[in-house]
Amino acid sequence: MKKILSLFTFILLFSLSALYAQIHTSTPKAIPVKKAVLNLASKTDGVMGACDSVNLDAAGNWSAFYYTNSGGGYTFGVGNNNANGYNVLEDANHFDVSAYDYNYISGGLAFFAFANSNKSEDLDKDVIFKVYDDGGGFPGNLLGSTTLKLSQIKQDVENGFLTEFKFSSPVPIPASKVFYISIDHSNFKWGGGVRDSLAIVANENDDTTGDAYQYIDVSGLGIGWFNVSDSYSIGGDPLDVNLFIFPYVSNASDGCGVLPVSIFNFGGFIKSNTAYLNWSTATESNNKGFYIERSKDGQNFSSLGFVNGAGNSSQIKNYTYNDVTVKDILATTTYYRLKQVDLDGKTSYSKVLKLNLNNTEQWRLYPNPVKDAATVELNLTKASKVNVQVISRDGRIIMNTDKGILNAGVQQVYINMQSLAKGSYIVRVKTDDDVYTKMVVKE
Repeated sequence: MKKILSLFTFILLFSLSALYAQIHTSTPKAIPVKKAVLNLASKTDGVMGACDSVNLDAAGNWSAFYYTNSGGGYTFGVGNNNANGYNVLEDANHFDVSAYDYNYISGGLAFFAFANSNKSEDLDKDVIFKVYDDGGGFPGNLLGSTTLKLSQIKQDVENGFLTEFKFSSPVPIPASKVFYISIDHSNFKWGGGVRDSLAIVANENDDTTGDAYQYIDVSGLGIGWFNVSDSYSIGGDPLDVNLFIFPYVSNASDGCGVLPVSIFNFGGFIKSNTAYLNWSTATESNNKGFYIERSKDGQNFSSLGFVNGAGNSSQIKNYTYNDVTVKDILATTTYYRLKQVDLDGKTSYSKVLKLNLNNTEQWRLYPNPVKDAATVELNLTKASKVNVQVISRDGRIIMNTDKGILNAGVQQVYINMQSLAKGSYIVRVKTDDDVYTKMVVKE
């Protein structure tokens, strides 16, 4: 993990509130931006085939914004932060693919609102895309990286394209299935007559949970990772956003193969006894369409319906299907897959999607902020071992409680935080099947 510099660790933890006050003096302003598109014409190796791009389906429902600072520059990217006593070196987003059988990251997409410099020589500067494992609720060990020139990103922005980055070889996903994608712009400058402009797009505040992080150099305190929702607010409301970063993930060590119909972003959710499924294709060749299949056990599937395909296409196509009969199968967990059919009768299958009938909220933590005791409420689909940890900002586990095996259903676990110093902590809850993490503020 990129730890806070050892000489400053105690001071940094002790001075978190002062840091937040510094950052809040530059309250970010949200400015809407037209969504970019994926430039499929630039694809020569079928990178989207047999891959999923995490979050791209959800991002279709997000509003796109870039955020500016009152002193100039951008909240995510290069900004005029030095006058406020801090400097953002990297912006990252957290990803958890524990629900899927993905093992590799081959690259990804990022959305930039601005990319330029008033110094022509600075267009040759490198933007570094990095993959980190999880270091106790924050980016940890560096697993891989690749670079693009600012000039390349500038061209994408001018053409209205998302920017694609690729690793020289697929990066193995950590065993925890949790990782972070970072955009490192630490060699850029804003000030002294230099305007290296790099603005990373995020969603609107509260569109999503806060999965964005920043690596900040704080004058006189040191360097460390911070959750954006703990560092910025708009009108007193914590800034809960995701960055528009979409990693390519796959279960093949050679990355992504080429398929006649490249299905990606197969996802969904259950609400009010209806399963809402969505998926996309990057390319289609002789595609008749998709049979939607459902299973109680993830093994034996039956067909629910059929959605017509586009036939032949080199543009992203988005599809949806609503299963209004999901409640009738009387199963807590429901599995879905797509059976894609060519015009000549050839078939292929998507990944299997697992949805929980009660998945509107698998867990919650309240109150937050907390004065004395916090409650973790879990919606367990089966009897499971439960472990609860409280982790300090420098990665130390300061509470570790095994709750034994808890029965299926809604269970509550209490955390006594009365003796903890004021500040921010990570609460990590482990069950047999999942790991949940959330920031909690001790008042």
